Amino acid sequence: MRPPADHVLVVGMMGTGKSTAGQIVAARLGRLFVDTDAEVERSTGRSVADLLSSLGEPAFRAEESVALGRALDARPGAVVAVAGGAVLDPANRSLLRQSGTVVWLRARSETILDRVGDAADRVLLQPDPAEAVPRLVAERRRLYEELADAVVDVDGLSPSEVAARVLAVVVRRVRVGVPGRSYEVAVGPGARHELASVIPGRARRAVVVTQDGVGVDVDPGIDTVHVVVGDGERDKSLATVERVCRELARTGVTRHDVVVAVGGGVVTDVAGFVASCYHRGLDLVNVSTTLLGQVDAAIGGKTGVNLPEGKNLVGAFWQPVAVLCDTDALVTLPEREWRSGFGEMAKYAFLGVEDLDRLPLSAAVERCVAAKAAVVADDEREGARRVLLNYGHTLAHALEAAGFADGDEPTPGVHATMRHGEAVGAGLVFAALLARRLGRIDDARVRRHVELVESYGLSTALPAGVDRDELVVLMGRDKKATDGLTFVLDGPDGVEAVPGVERAAVVASLAEHAALAGRAATVVDGETRR
Repeated sequence: MRPPADHVLVVGMMGTGKSTAGQIVAARLGRLFVDTDAEVERSTGRSVADLLSSLGEPAFRAEESVALGRALDARPGAVVAVAGGAVLDPANRSLLRQSGTVVWLRARSETILDRVGDAADRVLLQPDPAEAVPRLVAERRRLYEELADAVVDVDGLSPSEVAARVLAVVVRRVRVGVPGRSYEVAVGPGARHELASVIPGRARRAVVVTQDGVGVDVDPGIDTVHVVVGDGERDKSLATVERVCRELARTGVTRHDVVVAVGGGVVTDVAGFVASCYHRGLDLVNVSTTLLGQVDAAIGGKTGVNLPEGKNLVGAFWQPVAVLCDTDALVTLPEREWRSGFGEMAKYAFLGVEDLDRLPLSAAVERCVAAKAAVVADDEREGARRVLLNYGHTLAHALEAAGFADGDEPTPGVHATMRHGEAVGAGLVFAALLARRLGRIDDARVRRHVELVESYGLSTALPAGVDRDELVVLMGRDKKATDGLTFVLDGPDGVEAVPGVERAAVVASLAEHAALAGRAATVVDGETRR
């Protein structure tokens, strides 16, 4: 599966500065800039004015739609200046909604008239621009309002000022309302560049904890110490925590300084635990660079490291002061990393995020973050509701314990069959099969689980060679299992924890799951067929 689109789409009337401001935004983000009017002229070899005059507006709009489609097919995300009239076509509006963050550059008619001058090359404004501009503004205002994710009023602003406001509004904000430690998560292209603004004022030094190969540069705006930790679950250990803490001691880090975690789940877990215990607690900022981290690991304050006896057995709840989820940092992720992130993301489709698989990337991450933030604010320490975030994880953790899946990040030299998120995808399908066997959901709901998981390019099948009896034993050791086999399952009242599940139902559901080929599975009359 291709990653979801994450374009910055600048819309608005002619004369609002879409092209000029868009080029500045693209340069700041290091992105391709596309002007759809310029695309039309390039592909036809004729000017927009000539096309409108000779072909008429309907034929021109058809060319415009083709150019828009080409622009939005660019990967990774581009900054696109969308021709003013492109929004008149319902199909174009639908495409724009699915393709990224839409920013409307809004201007008064007087501003537009002042900027277009005599409008000699603006065919649609002839013969009387003073009459045409207010009319077109009135005709298109509702369409822009319905389409836009954000609005920038450009009256009286320079192109640089407009660009700065566009850069600010394309980053979405989610508040994590933990009592006493509330903080904001910034999601969107370029979010990491806000780091200096979220560093606590008392900090004189930042400790940037990262890994080789992350490849994401950050600027805390203060004196910085860099500490590199190893790759993979093997380095998520007390030995790593000790090494990092000793480096902090050696460089004279004080309790007023700040830890900045830059990386995926291993980095945020290790750096977060260091922040929780060094000097009895340092401020923490997470700059998440993986999809799995952005929708889960970096949010909510769970930190921890592994012991030989099990995963995440030593840790603490330690909320960051801010989280930055820069979707541009995901551009270089390998396909397998995308799939792992999609597996973790998919659970939110059953935790209240509607149409998740049809959202552009920044919007999808924002909705997942908002869903998790609501749960964490209500149950920070996993007393009850937070366990719902483990939907699909009971089987996933068993697969990891059995050696068929690795953790949040692979350990070099260790080749498990599945990544964590891929195991969660399979776990979601298993949970649906079990819920149906218990009479909690119907065939259609199982089908939705299967189709969603497959839509993200994930297999629904169990790995070859898995011992189902061993999985049952391992699932019985899950941390949720306080009353026999316990699962988070879908049902008539939504997803909830279900204790005391009979072993026979689990075994039968695993057998049914084993029959899945992972492709084109259908659910008919209570049976899964392929």
